[in-house]
Amino acid sequence: MLKMRQVLLALCTVCALLSAVNSLDCLTCNGGTSCSTENLQTCSSSDTCLTFSSTSVGFQQLGFAQNGFVKKCGPKLQTCGQLLSAKFTNQIRVESRVECCDTNQCNTGVYNVALTVDSWNGKQCPSCVSTGSCGTDLVNCLGTQDQCITVTGASPGIPTVTLKGCATKAACDKDSLMTAWPFLSNLQVACNAPSANVFTPLGINMFMIAGAASLALGFVLN
Repeated sequence: MLKMRQVLLALCTVCALLSAVNSLDCLTCNGGTSCSTENLQTCSSSDTCLTFSSTSVGFQQLGFAQNGFVKKCGPKLQTCGQLLSAKFTNQIRVESRVECCDTNQCNTGVYNVALTVDSWNGKQCPSCVSTGSCGTDLVNCLGTQDQCITVTGASPGIPTVTLKGCATKAACDKDSLMTAWPFLSNLQVACNAPSANVFTPLGINMFMIAGAASLALGFVLN
């Protein structure tokens, strides 16, 4: 019995040592667009080192700072290095980027995101920022935003908020959003492709325009 206990203790010690060897030491900090002080943290064996940059317009009402820069331990994400971009109304946009690396103290990067100046890409999605029900408003998608996203969650002082708008495919990854948008808890995400109906900037259905044109042509020919 004593020998068995010694064997078990030895195995536990070996496992602890292996875990320590496999764990990364990552830089940690929290700031606006930079950090004045950086600390060192030993991550869990499954974590990697992350550098998170974000910028937004109109999100302050949800407790989200205009700019955010964070270094920390965290899960390795499917969207590392990709742009998480979302536009919910013409006044509310957010863009984030998470860089991942897997060597000791490797997250030495600097703030690296800015609101892109992209034009309308011809797609539209339902638009909503509400603590209640949503209406029927639409928002024009920009650049590479090719998904209609619905996000629900809670923020400080707001039990439930629903966000609907345009997003890049990377922004549809729940794990990435939980890391990039820590201001929302109990977060749920759903995405789908925009409707095949494409609208003009004035909100007029192109099929309606084509139908009207055909009808007018018919009158002329007759």
